[in-house]
Amino acid sequence: MNANLFFLTGTLLLGAATPIEAGMESSSTWPEAYSVRLDKAAGALTLTNRFCAFEHDLKKGGAIWRITLAHGRSANLLVRPIGAYLRDQNGQAWTDLKDAAPRVTHRRAGLNEVVTVESALCDEQGRSSDLRVKTTFEYRWGCVKIRKELRSAAGGFRAREICPFSTVLSPRLSDYGYREGIAEEDGAPAFSFGSNRWGKLRLGQPGDPSLQTRFVPRSMIFVDPGVEGLEWFVGSDLAQWDLQLSGRRGQARCSLEPSREPPGLALSIAPLRSPQDPVTVTNGAAWDYYLAVPLLEGRAQKPWLHTTFNRNKGLWISADEIRRWAEKGYQTVHCHNDGDYYDDGLFWRDGAYPSYPDMDGYNRVLKQCREAGIRTATYFSNKELHPSTQEYQEHGADWGRMNRNGDLRHNFFRGKSEFGVQMCLRSGWAEFLKLSIDRVLQNHPLDGVYYDWNVALHCCNPLHEGKSAAAAADGHWDMDELLELMAWTRQRVGPKGLVIVHNTTTPMFALENLANYVVATEWGYRKWTGRAPDLEDLPLEWSLAGARSRGVISYGTIDSSAPRRVHRLFALEAFLGGVTPWPASAETFELAPLLEPLGDIGEYRFADWRNEAVTLSDRRCASAVYSRPGEAYVLLANLDEESKRITCALHPEKLPHPLSRVTAATRLEPAGERSILDVRSLLEKGMEITLPGSDAIVVHVR
Repeated sequence: MNANLFFLTGTLLLGAATPIEAGMESSSTWPEAYSVRLDKAAGALTLTNRFCAFEHDLKKGGAIWRITLAHGRSANLLVRPIGAYLRDQNGQAWTDLKDAAPRVTHRRAGLNEVVTVESALCDEQGRSSDLRVKTTFEYRWGCVKIRKELRSAAGGFRAREICPFSTVLSPRLSDYGYREGIAEEDGAPAFSFGSNRWGKLRLGQPGDPSLQTRFVPRSMIFVDPGVEGLEWFVGSDLAQWDLQLSGRRGQARCSLEPSREPPGLALSIAPLRSPQDPVTVTNGAAWDYYLAVPLLEGRAQKPWLHTTFNRNKGLWISADEIRRWAEKGYQTVHCHNDGDYYDDGLFWRDGAYPSYPDMDGYNRVLKQCREAGIRTATYFSNKELHPSTQEYQEHGADWGRMNRNGDLRHNFFRGKSEFGVQMCLRSGWAEFLKLSIDRVLQNHPLDGVYYDWNVALHCCNPLHEGKSAAAAADGHWDMDELLELMAWTRQRVGPKGLVIVHNTTTPMFALENLANYVVATEWGYRKWTGRAPDLEDLPLEWSLAGARSRGVISYGTIDSSAPRRVHRLFALEAFLGGVTPWPASAETFELAPLLEPLGDIGEYRFADWRNEAVTLSDRRCASAVYSRPGEAYVLLANLDEESKRITCALHPEKLPHPLSRVTAATRLEPAGERSILDVRSLLEKGMEITLPGSDAIVVHVR
């Protein structure tokens, strides 16, 4: 096939998805090729894999106008195409969406697809200007890297506003988070982690505030909670968005507000908005950003039962303990020993190898876990290098994440005990980290990796921008490099390998698409004390869009003085969201038998506590649904301490797999007993059911 194909003919199929290996379980974690289809008559270019589809409108500037998830519920995550616009020095607006005949080319790059669109910027009537925009779409696994470049026949131009990204999102994407674009000079703390600021913008809810900021966010994530989502984020070169046009920070405008026509959420991200003073723009101004979606498999996730081990004061985990793990149902375990917790010097120094004086004991644990059917991983920090290593002593200043003063950040715990020094992946640290990971995987019987600090962070080391050490950095983050590391990791461990990522307060679809499991909610939210929060008050990242098996950390969430009952409520609320306490708690194992009657959970579709198939009369009671053709299991939970008699009504037409007729309903008791329920009452006015306090039951309907 021609590497550069001009779209000049009718309907053309340019590529088909590469199937996964014969006999392998279908998984969205392993990248495949896209199918690319052109329908010239309709003016449509569509890129599809088994999980998502992106469609370009070739009669509207070649813009992406439709994004759909195979197992989502929206026909389109957009209600207006993604366009770019510009206001010139006279205030005249020009957009690429009005070019009815853009020049479009396509080529394949491995499994990726590259679509290039050259459009004129036109006014509202379609009259062309001398301004053109070149957009390059690089389709990767679950995400698209997009580059916008502006050119003028005159060699430059003056503008009051430049907006490379403008659209209206589906109103279902009402829960959002954004990582602020502010830096130290704008008042952000040095070495700020940049956790998401969370919000809601629901049509018809005047109490939900719009978002307006003078700084371009580094990332934005929009979610129909537990169902689907879309995210936008910038590449590593932050100067494109912060300094390129005006030379000053704070001249941008990001706006998220309700749209009446069409109904949705209007989002625009403009690195320049200067209504009073036009700015001269030189040819070649460019902006890199990404779009990503969660790759949903359309099936329920079984509870993820995980635990950890370490050097344990010089004693390795015994074979008997590993057998007990297997009997309880643990699926995965990882070695987590990143600090000198026991003051004995036996810990895994980031970047050092070998980490223990008796690596044969480490190997023995891994082999015994494998023999017991438990998959194993080892902790790696994507940002920390221990100062005792030779690599730090030789390269720490070159690789390190710096603030504006050129300081490095040491991560301490308990006084002077140290995890390591923060590094930036936009340096030689990335290659050394991969070397460190590779040598551990080569030399030990592991199934994969556990990544902590799996997040892009702001850095002011001028060496990472190609400048001298004495120069002032513009500021960057290591997002491009983190994406590359995740892609490398998935290829390194293989399609059946194990990738666990920890990204508390900064969930990202683009990263999680390549992971098997995600660990979240270690810190950053209100502590649970004597009462569990209402389900609607849980963090968005609790279940996010439901695309990955997720572990929610209880030890950073539940207050140390909270009664044990709160731990049980934590597990109950986790199960209602389709996630699992992490590490698996005693309460997890107490509740897990509720789901045993389902058999293979992967045969069901899951709807969390927001489902519309079940109506309960008490707001402190909730349901979750496991549905497959012909039957459904309904989990009913009471979050209060005292037992309650409530009314429960089933709406079978709203199940993930609707039931046209329900002939039987059975209450499954914890001791294995079964009670027949009145189907007519359940379906019509609802029937009364007693739910035990701080507990749950299951109702089976068919």
